[in-house]
Amino acid sequence: MGLIFAWSQALTALFLLLVAFLGLQAYIALQVIRNKRNEPLILNRTQKFYLHQWALKKFGKIHTRKD
Repeated sequence: MGLIFAWSQALTALFLLLVAFLGLQAYIALQVIRNKRNEPLILNRTQKFYLHQWALKKFGKIHTRKD
């Protein structure tokens, strides 16, 4: 019984590693492929800026007034 559980954990870890690897490859491919304005298909400069601002605000690095 313990051997089956160990194999299932190993396969789950391998599957998660494979999904992470394929996700990274897809992200790189989408950054390489450009649109007509020569910007990446996902996360152009503006999107990265707003994502960064959101993350800073969410995790407390930007303090907004609460009037």
